[in-house]
Amino acid sequence: MDKIKAGEHPETTVPLSEAVARTSRIDPEFVDCKGLEAGWGIKRSLAYQLLGDGKIQGVSLRRVGQTRGKRLFSVHSVRRFLQAQMEAEQ
Repeated sequence: MDKIKAGEHPETTVPLSEAVARTSRIDPEFVDCKGLEAGWGIKRSLAYQLLGDGKIQGVSLRRVGQTRGKRLFSVHSVRRFLQAQMEAEQ
């Protein structure tokens, strides 16, 4: 292994754990389906069911005339829903 001289950076770095990476980022206002699953374990089908039932909020981003787009979910509404679920169980 080559020695690193002052002011140089190593060619490879140790990857951050997901927890460390997550805490170093700013909390998002919106997440997609993958973000819901990563953050709360809520998969796509449940997310759309909760959205349809009005229990969480979301927005679809798409260009005019397009049928497909990107669905984003409000993090605040997800947290509000989960908090209400916890309070209902008490």
